Amino acid sequence: MKKIVFLAASFLACFWLMADAQAAVRCEQQYGGEVCIKTGELQINKVVLDPVNQRFVDNLDITDHKFAPGEEVVFQLRIKNVGDATLDKVTVSDTLPFFLRLSSGSLSFEITDLTSGETEEREIKARVVEEGNLPQNQNVVCDVNIAEAQAGDRHDKDTAKVCAAKKVAAVTVLPPTGFSGLTLSLVLSAVTAMMGVVLAVFNRR
Repeated sequence: MKKIVFLAASFLACFWLMADAQAAVRCEQQYGGEVCIKTGELQINKVVLDPVNQRFVDNLDITDHKFAPGEEVVFQLRIKNVGDATLDKVTVSDTLPFFLRLSSGSLSFEITDLTSGETEEREIKARVVEEGNLPQNQNVVCDVNIAEAQAGDRHDKDTAKVCAAKKVAAVTVLPPTGFSGLTLSLVLSAVTAMMGVVLAVFNRR
């Protein structure tokens, strides 16, 4: 029975992916495994540069690298025509999380004459806002930014998750209260010297 159910599910999955002759499939590595979704003739993929591994990934979650105030975040947009016909005009828009400010690139642009199978790549850079502009009651904040592409009735969107963390304040070590070893040594030396002077005066008498 289980084998029949498995075969039926596999058949339905294949039918779903092949139902639209002009559809394409985009697969991304998400937490818990690979997730595949069906797209139309137009596909957009948004990724973020992981500063630790120096490679682009789909998301940087709370357990991954967290960007500090003032640190730069690098995103990449990949817009692909997966249909058979040339797309005369593709409009692309990007929305950054509230804690990022654009430093390079454009959040809105157009691509003309995107031919079948062609991929256009654009880079967007942003910086984390100053610590005072981050939520006061949170040390770490995470959010997704959304990129969308549209050409006529063809539309697709994708997201990339990033997190920002406040700087950890340095711990200042205060000197111990009371007499230190050096202070006690100086006091004992002074007392010894005074006793020597007193004894010398007493012996003269």
